Amino acid sequence: AFADYTIKNVYRFDNIDMIKNIDSSSIVNLTVNGFSEDSNGNKATSKCLVHVIEGTISGNCEAIDQDGDIEYSTVLRDMSKGNVGELKRIGGTGKYENKSSTCEYTVHLTDFKVGVGYLTASCKE
Repeated sequence: AFADYTIKNVYRFDNIDMIKNIDSSSIVNLTVNGFSEDSNGNKATSKCLVHVIEGTISGNCEAIDQDGDIEYSTVLRDMSKGNVGELKRIGGTGKYENKSSTCEYTVHLTDFKVGVGYLTASCKE
């Protein structure tokens, strides 16, 4: 059965590294460590390796939930278009095995100086 669900996620930025591009824009690599809860009652810790270039955030994530099941996902957001991006589950183990989903996420709070953020997502499986 297909189930739509929502996610709440808090996260922190770690291992931030930056260089300048030829046009003086920044190229950033960072680790995003988070904790999430979905509307199905699953709670997970996650780690994403994220790359930011020319205002586009992209990356890959691995999340481990309360049952030890692993969810693999990708993240993509064009910051020039605001605080909405796409989170896609590409598979996993246990309950996430052979199950994909697409989520539209909204960043509600983020602060690079403090190094934390909060987002919510609405997902279709």
